[in-house]
Amino acid sequence: VYKKTSGHILFAVELLNSMVRDSTIYFSMRRRQFHWKLDRVYSLKTDETVATFIISTLSTLHPDALKALRILSCCGFHTDLAVLNLLEESNISSCHGICDCLQYLVDVGIIDIAGGLVAFTHDLIQQHVYESIDLTQRRELHFNIALFLGLKTSMNSTSIKAMSSIEDDFINLYVAESKTAEGPVISERSLLSIATDHVNLASPKFISELSRRKLFATWNLI
Repeated sequence: VYKKTSGHILFAVELLNSMVRDSTIYFSMRRRQFHWKLDRVYSLKTDETVATFIISTLSTLHPDALKALRILSCCGFHTDLAVLNLLEESNISSCHGICDCLQYLVDVGIIDIAGGLVAFTHDLIQQHVYESIDLTQRRELHFNIALFLGLKTSMNSTSIKAMSSIEDDFINLYVAESKTAEGPVISERSLLSIATDHVNLASPKFISELSRRKLFATWNLI
């Protein structure tokens, strides 16, 4: 295992897990110990990098974990845990249960959690998951996430007052904090910036209504 993984812990864990799955390594109830088929171990063909190896195992993930992973990929290489907590409150069905899957995704070496941030362990994993989502579904996800997060901020209308005081709103948004019931917080300014990024990745068909175009134009001006 060391020879094939160069001692990289994530790679070694994934390689061992794959050998358990295909019974190259198995537990003998009679002898009460693990055994392995040495010829199959020597003949194993491993990928060149940890990232590509992990990508090859994504199809074995639990459906809920894979669904959560797709949402994470739409948020980019990393995202705030506070944002994920907020998305759990949304009516976006794909976002339900995201946080429940995070520890599992950490355990299998796909993501890391530190300092209030959730990040992929490699950008190739995020890219692969993101590009595996149907384009129409991906754009709809971006739009739904944008609308939900943006409407959580004070810039949830295009009133004349809001449009005429963008500078003041910028200052207020920067210092305001949107707190979840428990856990990390995120500034309202940051939340609006994230919402704007998502809406700019959505399909134009979702912003055909004049009221929506005005709303999203306002967000982009801040």
